[in-house]
Amino acid sequence: MIDKSWLNHVEATWFYQHLRHRMNQGLIQFFQRTVFDEDRTYRVAEVACGSGYGAHLLAAHPRVELSVAADISLEDFLEAGIRDYQAAFVLMDIFSPALQPATMDLVWNSSSLEELDQPDVALAAMVRLTRPGGRVFVGVPNKRGPAGWLRTVSGSRTRAWLGRVYGRSELRNLFSIAGLEVEAETVYLGGTFIGVLGKKSLVRDDRSPHQSPA
Repeated sequence: MIDKSWLNHVEATWFYQHLRHRMNQGLIQFFQRTVFDEDRTYRVAEVACGSGYGAHLLAAHPRVELSVAADISLEDFLEAGIRDYQAAFVLMDIFSPALQPATMDLVWNSSSLEELDQPDVALAAMVRLTRPGGRVFVGVPNKRGPAGWLRTVSGSRTRAWLGRVYGRSELRNLFSIAGLEVEAETVYLGGTFIGVLGKKSLVRDDRSPHQSPA
């Protein structure tokens, strides 16, 4: 478990909160361009969400009928102190989702997958939550951006907090293994993060490998 207590003072600052807002607003604009159609509404889930701030902002989007924030802990959410929280917060492990499979139009995560030992398994779980033809988005620290540079020069505590940094081809390869068709890419927060949006096949079996046919 990574000790993030030393970040509490940083995360409470106006500057950090401004960056968080700017980053999530940028992602919402990306989803507006690449996912949301004006003719329908969407069910969206931010998994391993931390504070769930992105899900909170998405809940106010006119194309979003349901915005779910899901995380294994309430710690980051409570520390964020978001007023009038608008999303539905669900306590769950990304590896054992408590949501119904194949029910979400967009399942997404920004800045958490890099902390997981089995990112491929986590991505597969995200895919199972997504309806056929739906989308999955993952954003991770960019190996060729500030996070990559910081990881090479920082101490062990900061490197542990940053987690793994990814190149574009590594992230695309994860999506390919998960059976997702890459539709769009983005670089955000001044190049700190890279993100990939993938589409799930219209025909896919989302049963657990231990579940036999009916």
